[in-house]
Amino acid sequence: MFSIFDRFRRKRADEEEYEEEYLEQEKAKEIGGEPEVHEERRPTEALLQDLWENRKEHPGDMKVVEFFLPALRERLDTHEIKRQAAEVMAKQTLDEEAMRDSGGKTLEVKPADAKCNVYIPSDRMTAFVCVFPPIADGEEITSGGIMEALETNKVTFGIDREKIDAIAAGREYGVLFAIARGVRQVDGEDGAVVDHYSREQDVGLKEDERGKVDHKSLHRFKSVAEGEVICEIIPPTQGENGIDVTGKELKAKNGRAPKVPQGKNTVLSEEGTKLTAGMDGDISFYNGAFHVERLLTIQESVDISVGNLDYNGNILIQEDVMAGFTVRATGNIVVRGTVSGGTLHAGGNIEIAKGVNGGTLEADGDIKLSFMENTHVTCKQDVKAATIINSDITCGGSVIVKDGKGILIGGSVTAGKSVEAKRIGNQSGCENTIKIGHALQADDNLDYLRKELKAKKAKLDEVQKNINYLKGKSSLSPEKQALVEKLQIQSMVHVEEIEGIAEKLEKLENERPDFSECRVYSETIYPMTNISLEYAKLTIRDTTARCMVYYQDGELMIGTF
Repeated sequence: MFSIFDRFRRKRADEEEYEEEYLEQEKAKEIGGEPEVHEERRPTEALLQDLWENRKEHPGDMKVVEFFLPALRERLDTHEIKRQAAEVMAKQTLDEEAMRDSGGKTLEVKPADAKCNVYIPSDRMTAFVCVFPPIADGEEITSGGIMEALETNKVTFGIDREKIDAIAAGREYGVLFAIARGVRQVDGEDGAVVDHYSREQDVGLKEDERGKVDHKSLHRFKSVAEGEVICEIIPPTQGENGIDVTGKELKAKNGRAPKVPQGKNTVLSEEGTKLTAGMDGDISFYNGAFHVERLLTIQESVDISVGNLDYNGNILIQEDVMAGFTVRATGNIVVRGTVSGGTLHAGGNIEIAKGVNGGTLEADGDIKLSFMENTHVTCKQDVKAATIINSDITCGGSVIVKDGKGILIGGSVTAGKSVEAKRIGNQSGCENTIKIGHALQADDNLDYLRKELKAKKAKLDEVQKNINYLKGKSSLSPEKQALVEKLQIQSMVHVEEIEGIAEKLEKLENERPDFSECRVYSETIYPMTNISLEYAKLTIRDTTARCMVYYQDGELMIGTF
């Protein structure tokens, strides 16, 4: 049995050996050689021998037992002291004086049977046992004694009875064994969507080193035939429950079903495993869904010779959109030229090759272009550009100005999430206004619900006036009485609808928005740049490099990236 000093010296020797190996490996790396591979050292104490021998099959055991090893070692040490003292006293070779304590009382070590100690980590997935040897004339360990200890500690599942018999037969004292193992629960896998068509429709407007843009790289529409598979839906799997060593069932989580990206003119199979095109047309992805729509191609510019456009589908304009003309589409709008003061409204995305100078862009999806100046923009998703100058932008997603020069100068930007640009402002001190954390979609919902609530209350008032008018009559015919009863039913329906809308409205108004994704990133921000989020405001008064502005504890903070 080692004393505490022996244990310390042995531990220090092991540490020195490890340090020498580490230095050898580092030296080999410095001179470009291969470090010598050392085999894993076997634990020097018998306590861990069995766990070490089974470490490949159960690699986690050595880590789990670290939590109770110090206490177990201490108990083994004190038990061994008593056992050795009992052996000495049994020989009766010492005189009576040596057999007394400091108070003069005769020392006595009572016999103690071998004892099985059970250790169960917090996750209760494994039960460990360590049997302490008998003292004096105590009884040796038996299989029944080990089982009794397990039963006392409520270990009922996954017990290795063969190992119990082996421990008892071999009198394996002072060795730690994993004696019972539970079965971990296996959570189900989430379902997934395997796309046959890309969701990304990148304009591809990249500037080269000379600042030139390849306008021929503009996104082309993708055609799809009726019945063609757009994506496959992999259903989620069910979880498998587990059980710990105490017999407690561990509930597994079932996988979550994926959101099916079903949009206009798409068909979901009866099994729910395939999404196909419902018609021949152009396929695009926006607002979280795939859409198949007709394509209208305009070979020339939208001007006096073409007039305004309003189309149920996608529109491809091969040249420009001139000032004063409006283009509307329920799907995407792609312009290969420029927009000079025109107005574009898209139910999907807007993509413009050569930029915009003046005019209005509105889209339910993304807006992607190379350049914009003096333009009013509203979209529910992201705005992506290479240069933005003196424009007013409101979007529900992010404003990203990172391609090419990545310049954002002047104007006003309001984004639901982040604003990212290589450079914000300029050295001349042009004022920039940036507002982040503006939930465009939530505001739209609030406005819609308020209007709907007002309209429902107006209808209820109208119905109630008719009921009061009819009830004010001295007598009613059977037909009028039936009408009164019908109006009363309508009133009840209106009341339930009003209560439902009011509940939704209250929930939206009281929801605390999540500002964790609200950031302003820029390699350089020039003064004066005013940034705000709710009531928090920050003004950049000095040129700042690699700047990141974020929201924390009600304030806007400046950091770096």
